[in-house]
Amino acid sequence: MNQTTYYVTPIFFSRKFAASLLLGVLSFSNELPAAEKDIATFSNAKSLESWKSVNDGVMGGVSEGGFKLGDQGDLVFRGKLSLENNGGFASIRMLPQELDLEGTTGILIEHRGDGRTYWVDLRVKDQPSASSYRAYLDTKKGEWQTTRLAFDQFKLQAFGRELPSKAIDPKSVNSVGFTIADKKEGAFQLEIKSVKANDKQADAKKSKKGDIVDVAKSAGSFKTLLAAASAAGLVDALSGDGPLTVLAPTDEAFAKIPAGVVEKLLLPENKDQLVAILKNHVISGKVSLAKALEVREAASLQGSKISFRFENGRVLVGKAALLSADIDATNGVIHVIDAVLIPEMKQTEPLDAAELVELAIERGVPLFNDGEIDGCKAVYEITIEALRSMKGVPKDSQKVLAEALTKAKATKSSRDQCWIYREAMDATWKSLDK
Repeated sequence: MNQTTYYVTPIFFSRKFAASLLLGVLSFSNELPAAEKDIATFSNAKSLESWKSVNDGVMGGVSEGGFKLGDQGDLVFRGKLSLENNGGFASIRMLPQELDLEGTTGILIEHRGDGRTYWVDLRVKDQPSASSYRAYLDTKKGEWQTTRLAFDQFKLQAFGRELPSKAIDPKSVNSVGFTIADKKEGAFQLEIKSVKANDKQADAKKSKKGDIVDVAKSAGSFKTLLAAASAAGLVDALSGDGPLTVLAPTDEAFAKIPAGVVEKLLLPENKDQLVAILKNHVISGKVSLAKALEVREAASLQGSKISFRFENGRVLVGKAALLSADIDATNGVIHVIDAVLIPEMKQTEPLDAAELVELAIERGVPLFNDGEIDGCKAVYEITIEALRSMKGVPKDSQKVLAEALTKAKATKSSRDQCWIYREAMDATWKSLDK
């Protein structure tokens, strides 16, 4: 029996503006804290028995991805990404187990990549299988790195869309994994030496005297920048291990922005835009002025290319003039500039509840009809989880959705579960204002 769909308008994923900007805000490469807890190490083949691969074949794609034990006692995640058949992801994950991460603040990953960007996936107890908490993992081709990701950098996502969720409770984390889904076809390889968690006491013992934030405070001319960093929740990141290079606009630089704009950016509802702007002033690693002028440009954490050049007897950083350079901090270096570097940003509207149902059915029906029942179930299940916390969904419909989840969990047949979810979504769609 085939499922049918009565929606004819093509629907595309429309992400909430800059929803992923907070994912992987800052990664730190430095010595590991004194106190840490092993999550995963790969000294022998037996250590890989608790891992599995999940690729886009579950949704009709043809990407290849798997893992093996590397020569250096590491896990090698490799394969070939393909965008055919609406695919485009490959992943590996640890099977759920008791990790006992209560009291920890984040994870430390020792890795060597190929220059591509990956996701780190965390899963928690009683979480829908099609979703995970994700943060970006940037890699430098051929270089070993240690990246620290705080738990509050992870955001709940499914199928490329951020979902409403509460912060991770570390004690509920029971799996870690890695995904590549950067929309670039071709071979990939990521090596993982270890995954560890660090605790709050280790963080508290680390001295922050003379870090980037301390230096900015003592200078007295970066009050607006520090206020913006506080509103964006980035003060702790700028005080972290680093190394980082900060292009610091002075208070006078912020004063050049039209009246009211800075005040508006500091409002909680504009936090995503503020984070994007601030990330455009941060470069990973310690980049001296001499090095910057040698390479001529560097990538900001926001993703923009920031140029460094001589022009008319002065150094320009992007469109700003350099006022002071190479101010050392314990976790990096500061270059002072006379203008705010505003990145180019495109704003898109998030899906409303009706659009999300339509998209889920558009994606789920072909999977169901092609025999990919589990893929269809995963799409429907995570859609229902998202709908339950979305605005505009009537209380009666929320009750229907909750009952569907309960009924489906008590049903062994994936095919029957699909129909339970589909009927609940159809009923919800009819109740929505469109």
